[in-house]
Amino acid sequence: MKQINYSILIIIFLLFAILPLPVAAEEAAEGSSDGRDIQIQCSFPGIVLEAGESTEFALALTNNGDALPKKLWVETFGESTDWEYQFLNGETEITRISIPKGSSQNIKFIVKTSSDTPVGEYYVKVHIGNGYCWLYIEISDTHAGERGILKLTTVNELGEAIKGATVTVKQGKDPEPVMIIKTSNDGKIRSELPHGEYILHIDKEGYHSALPVEVKVSSGLETDAGDIMLEKMNNAVEISYKTLSITTSIGKNPVFEMKLKNIGRADSTFTLHSTGLPENWYTRFKEAKDSAESLSEIFMYAGEEKTLYLEVIPSYGEETGDYHFTSVVTSPTGDDYDQELGVTLRGEYILKVYTDQYRYELGKGDKVSFDVRLKNTGSAGSLTNIRPEISAPEGWKATISPKTIASLEPGESNTISVTLIPPSNIAASEYKISLKVKSDQVETSDDFRMVVKESSVVTILGLLLLVGVAGGVWYAFRKHQRR
Repeated sequence: MKQINYSILIIIFLLFAILPLPVAAEEAAEGSSDGRDIQIQCSFPGIVLEAGESTEFALALTNNGDALPKKLWVETFGESTDWEYQFLNGETEITRISIPKGSSQNIKFIVKTSSDTPVGEYYVKVHIGNGYCWLYIEISDTHAGERGILKLTTVNELGEAIKGATVTVKQGKDPEPVMIIKTSNDGKIRSELPHGEYILHIDKEGYHSALPVEVKVSSGLETDAGDIMLEKMNNAVEISYKTLSITTSIGKNPVFEMKLKNIGRADSTFTLHSTGLPENWYTRFKEAKDSAESLSEIFMYAGEEKTLYLEVIPSYGEETGDYHFTSVVTSPTGDDYDQELGVTLRGEYILKVYTDQYRYELGKGDKVSFDVRLKNTGSAGSLTNIRPEISAPEGWKATISPKTIASLEPGESNTISVTLIPPSNIAASEYKISLKVKSDQVETSDDFRMVVKESSVVTILGLLLLVGVAGGVWYAFRKHQRR
């Protein structure tokens, strides 16, 4: 029985020996005399914070020993190991302190907690010489699992914003970037990132790359990397394209619109060319979209901006498909500004209408019939569900046969018959008849002229009436002449 009691006493003694005792910590915090040279007193050793916040402890130091410099350091436990600590004398960070014997000194101890620290109570042990003090931080709310916000601004030597700078975010030695983002028109980025430490690489065409920037992004908090300055090169150009890909029909030349701005310090001449063109394709740079002249180089004053047009000339008879090439602008120092461009050639749906003539004559009560040939002259594929429609003046009767054609393959044709009958009381004149032909892919139209003439009987009667009127006039004239 006695052996069991002794074992329990030994275990209790060991527990008290190896565990930090809050009572001892509180006594140390109150500056109780424990035989140490440096006594440390903190009036408020326990503070409540939200994860990611900073706090300041006021430490009162009393030197009961010699005046030799005493080292300042912090002992951490668990989650508090990831926090940041500083000893300050006013606004100056210090690592050692020398206090005359019997004198006192006040300093500040700064604790910056990590934003992903879980909710709970944590403690640290501050050491100065052979003195120490326990301090307690209670985390009331955490941002663990939340993403942080990274902010920065790219500027030039004059402090002006640089838009379109590329910010590549990497972590550690991993060659693959975590994120690549471009600065907006005001030179800024604001992007979310997981909690962690990152290295930023900032580049922009026409500027020297900035030195890598190390940042720490905290969960639920904003990290502002500040203004990152990029220095202009002597010879550099900024190029933007209205579009990077054009879809056009076979037989047409696509034209890319591009804007060049000399962003270098010096007036420069830039050479223009293309690489990676498909076989028998050509390009030419022009100052005007409809110009027949091509450029191989262009001179630009510093800060000047110009618009050029890059015409692409595919080979004759090229097949449909997607094609790519690279537009290249080269500076006097040999720097190439490349941009891959794409051209998609597609076939075109074309439906043609043919007939022997476009003007027909007929008399009242007569009818006219004629054939119209429809042909698929396109290269995109078959035309389906072809439906001809006639648009004629009111009272006319029109018939079409056949009323539909199922399909026409490229190069294939078919014939429809059109019959037109004017109304019986129609006046002699010229009338327009419209033929519209629709398919699922395309539609086309054509016009015809119908000349309606008087009948032969009416013509004869008209002539006799004219002769009678003329004879009457002649008789009256002779009769009055005798008188």
